[in-house]
Amino acid sequence: MARALTFLFVVCLLKGALSGQFMATLPKTIEVLEGSCVTIPCSFDVESRFENDLDDTCRAIWKNKNENFYASREPKLTTTKEMTGDLRRKDCTTTFNNMHLDYSNEYYLRLECENRLKWNFIHNVLHILVEADPPSPTLTPSTLWEQEGTSVRLTCSAPAPCWSHPPTLTWTPRLGDTQETLQENQDKTKVMTSVLTFTASHLHHGRTISCTAAYNKQDGSSSSSLSRDLTAAISYSPKNTTVSVSPSGPVPEYSSVTLTCTSAANPPVRTYTWYRADGGQETVIGTGQTFKIKASELTAPFFCMAENDVGAGRSDIGQIDVQYSPKNTTVSVSPSGPVPEYSSVTLTCTSAANSAVRTYTWYRADGGQETVIGTGQTFKIKASELTAPFFCMAENDVGAGRSDIGQIDVQYSPKNTTVSVSPSGPVPEYSSVTLTCTSAANSAVRTYTWYRADGGQETVIGTGQTFKIKASELTAPFFCMAENYVGAGRSDISQIDVQFPPQILHLSDCTKTTNHVNCSCETVGNPSPILHWFLDGLPVNHSDKFAISTELLNDTGLRSVITVNQPQWRDLSTLVCHSSNSLGAATQRFCVTSLEQQTSAGSRVQVPLPVFIITVVALGVLVCALLFVIRVQRTHHKLPKSQCTGDTSTFAMDQLLTRTEGNETSNTTEEDIYTNTNDMRQADISQPATTSDPNSSGANNAEEASKSSEKKNEDGSDVIYSTVTWKSKSKKKKREDSVDMVPPGSSYLEEERCTLGDMGRNFASHALEMGIYDEVEPRNVRKEVECEYAQVKFKKKSVMSK
Repeated sequence: MARALTFLFVVCLLKGALSGQFMATLPKTIEVLEGSCVTIPCSFDVESRFENDLDDTCRAIWKNKNENFYASREPKLTTTKEMTGDLRRKDCTTTFNNMHLDYSNEYYLRLECENRLKWNFIHNVLHILVEADPPSPTLTPSTLWEQEGTSVRLTCSAPAPCWSHPPTLTWTPRLGDTQETLQENQDKTKVMTSVLTFTASHLHHGRTISCTAAYNKQDGSSSSSLSRDLTAAISYSPKNTTVSVSPSGPVPEYSSVTLTCTSAANPPVRTYTWYRADGGQETVIGTGQTFKIKASELTAPFFCMAENDVGAGRSDIGQIDVQYSPKNTTVSVSPSGPVPEYSSVTLTCTSAANSAVRTYTWYRADGGQETVIGTGQTFKIKASELTAPFFCMAENDVGAGRSDIGQIDVQYSPKNTTVSVSPSGPVPEYSSVTLTCTSAANSAVRTYTWYRADGGQETVIGTGQTFKIKASELTAPFFCMAENYVGAGRSDISQIDVQFPPQILHLSDCTKTTNHVNCSCETVGNPSPILHWFLDGLPVNHSDKFAISTELLNDTGLRSVITVNQPQWRDLSTLVCHSSNSLGAATQRFCVTSLEQQTSAGSRVQVPLPVFIITVVALGVLVCALLFVIRVQRTHHKLPKSQCTGDTSTFAMDQLLTRTEGNETSNTTEEDIYTNTNDMRQADISQPATTSDPNSSGANNAEEASKSSEKKNEDGSDVIYSTVTWKSKSKKKKREDSVDMVPPGSSYLEEERCTLGDMGRNFASHALEMGIYDEVEPRNVRKEVECEYAQVKFKKKSVMSK
């Protein structure tokens, strides 16, 4: 007894030491049909030190779990090498044939080799269940509820324990295509599946669909089979909808009849609706499965409509044989649909009447007047003659009936083309607006094109029925053009009320006279701007010194004119025009100096060319005459012929010339100054100072002045010549700069042209100052006002050097 206990203890120790490495993988349960075979999918693993012991001597033995461990080693299920997998690769799959009912039991695998490797996989147990009847197949889904027209997929599956003889699956009825496959489960057992695919129909509703699995036995007995079925529930819209009338046959026009509507549907019909078929129009006349109505109301064809949750079904057209005057008189046009404007059409008048219609008459409905245009059930006419509505009148022995007003669908080019703007009303300058073009046309408009009307020029700015654009791009009038296959039509000119901040126009300028300075400021803005004048940063109001007038140019334009009396007594260099509205403001500073400083400069008046030429010629003749008289009277004097640049066409300069001979300096008389001034004017009278290029004009004037000054006096004395140099200068502190730039003892004539900001306004000012100098460079000044000026330098030149 002690030896037996010791042996069991050793066996347990070995089992515990090796159980972590030895393992078999097999299904837990397999159902087998009696008389058929069974294939047990199996694999195993051994401890690594026994890997080399797996050889050809190894065999798999399936042992009954309930047998005594020390009982007979002969198992009920015997195996051979042909019945197993390759044990060297740890495949223990085994097939047993012709299974009997008493084979039902729990089994475990024993691996036995003719070496040291022998092992019982007692922890991996297989339950084999042998039954007289085959297992029942499985249907997926188990119930079928589908709507008509949907695709249905049913799957039938049955276990296949005998891989060599799988079951055969059959569908009843065969509603569609089937596909059978032998599939492997997760536990390596196999199952036969068959998939049935078909489209659900109302004909399938209520039918039983079954799948039968048939197993063939190895013992030669008849095959066994088992079925699984389901009942199809197919939802469908009403079918076979019909109408019955009571009483049947002809009925008087105002008698009553009962209509009954029947239909097959799943789910059942929810509502029944009765319609009158008035030509191409269907009108509801009642509801309910049965409907009572006067026969006179059913002279036209009728039908019923049955509806459920899936859909609807309608009956055929029914007709009650009622005697009545022409009803539901209609007109048809051939060809139907759109027709070219000048093509011919055939009109046909139809009417429901009992007895038959005797005459058909066609009328044109010209406003309130109806004019006969033809007779007959069919009538041919040009489409262009039927632009007005028309109808036909049908008459029989009972009475008459007329059709509704008809209209031919005549194709024509776009008409009544209009434009709408969104948002409407005033819009900010840089906001977006949406333009919409609408037009009546047949056929439909094919293209919409948008144009800007720039005076006499029309420019394409976009396409499409709706067009989005910035308001700032639509300050000019615009319109749209609609085109179809027939022609084109254009809208009226439109204008968007674009709001924008004020802008001061380049026309703003100043003019000067001896006693007045007139400055004009023109501005545009939307809303209409307000103009104010400022001097030295303070507002200027209308008074005896400042006369201000305002003129409204248009809805967005405004002009203000300020007249300054006795301008020589005040500095106008800070005169500013200020324009403002609710969206912003703009300012313009006018580069104006007082007449006290610029009596030689004056204002630039734009004179017509003919008047300018006549004035210049007359002035030239006068200057020559004066020079001649003065030279005759003063032949004993040595008078220089000097020239200066400047705008001599607009005003006369008060001058003071200094003449130098040797070391002596003497001042000329006022008459001398005037004479020399006119000499200078005569020299450059052909070079107006109104040019915008100070470099070119200054150079030309300087050249002319130089040539003129080089002419010798009659008495042979020295002459004074001049050169003109244009330079840049700031207007700030102009008077002080002029003094600082000219050293004592220099003589020059200076002309300035000022430009304010970036507005491109040019103002001219001239100054004449006397002194003695050699070369002078302008000082650095702030560039608040950019100016150009010319220096006329006078030097002596002897007769000999000429």
